[in-house]
Amino acid sequence: MKKKIFQRDIIAGLSRKKKIIPSKYHYDYQGSKYFEKITKQKEYYPTRKEKEILKRISKKLPKMFKGNLSFCEIGSGAVDKIKILINKNVKFYFPIDISAKFILKASKNLQKKYPRLKIKPVIADYNRPFKIKNFPKTTKVFFFLGSSIGNFHSGDDVKFLKNLSKCIDKKSYLFIGVDLVKKPIIINKAYNDKAGYTAKFSLNLINIINKNFNSGLNIKNFSYIGIYNKKLRSLQGFLISKCKQLFKIGSRYFHLRKDEKIQVEVSNKFTPKSFKSLVKKGNFKTHSYWTDKQKYFSIFLLKR
Repeated sequence: MKKKIFQRDIIAGLSRKKKIIPSKYHYDYQGSKYFEKITKQKEYYPTRKEKEILKRISKKLPKMFKGNLSFCEIGSGAVDKIKILINKNVKFYFPIDISAKFILKASKNLQKKYPRLKIKPVIADYNRPFKIKNFPKTTKVFFFLGSSIGNFHSGDDVKFLKNLSKCIDKKSYLFIGVDLVKKPIIINKAYNDKAGYTAKFSLNLINIINKNFNSGLNIKNFSYIGIYNKKLRSLQGFLISKCKQLFKIGSRYFHLRKDEKIQVEVSNKFTPKSFKSLVKKGNFKTHSYWTDKQKYFSIFLLKR
């Protein structure tokens, strides 16, 4: 994480009338650990449903892709999903993530299970164009899993896909996880788990800000809530100020009113039709897609 870019984004977000902090900044080492806990909660269906689909896809991979393969996972995190898909044809694995400490540890653990797999971690902010140096001559298969495509604000998802299309040649493939529209009660429960890990994950942003800027914010002065907006088809997570607050980021001072909200999470939901439309705007084509039995979640296979 580059401190100057972080500071710029934080100041820009907090300067808005409706304050916002980009959700990508959740993922320091502790934040990544909290998210790993979230994915294991009963209420949190996306990881469970996505793995269900990946197990079906794994059986088809040998026929889908011939020869040696390089897997490139964008926002790889704990790298647990890729284990479902690795087969003897996969010779290289490039996990791409912003959290250096977490990705290096996850890569080390994966290496123990697959000693012959050449693992080459890439520390990068995937929201910006990135390059993988010294790419081997293999079929490149990219993965952007976990419904992370839904974590972009209006228009940024198209921008992301357009940037990604510049990093992926026409011979490569992209698997992308997509959370589907469903009953609001199911979504609200998923982002307000009883164990409170989603709250801890979001509140940890205060710790990250304090660590980087010595802002003087107190985590005890905030609470968290996730609310699904049916009209926008979007789950929106907020930190709520419990009192009046004054704090400093760099040379800038910011005020928070009692009960004022800072949006720290967005998780947009799609229909297959709306996602196909998004894909087209982002310079990709839909090759095929799969859903789980309940049609809670889907995985799309895209081409340039």
